[in-house]
Amino acid sequence: MAVRRRAAECGLSARGMQPNLVAKEPSQTFSNIQNYWVASIITQMSSYCSVAAAIKEIGDRFAPNDSAKRNYAAATLRMLKCVNA
Repeated sequence: MAVRRRAAECGLSARGMQPNLVAKEPSQTFSNIQNYWVASIITQMSSYCSVAAAIKEIGDRFAPNDSAKRNYAAATLRMLKCVNA
């Protein structure tokens, strides 16, 4: 998530915009990221075009320690679409 946040900021800068990620929707509350080192970024990116979303986009688990799957590519695509919007 930290890398996607920085990529989004760089993408906005490259388009001549301020690199501030503005929430596009309410943030999600995940049940399993409390005390996780990047919890605030996960929450921030959930409000930025749902870049951070629940596992299979169902429920309230984020699973930050699971290996990357299709959801990694989907989140990256959502981030790119949000930057280009």
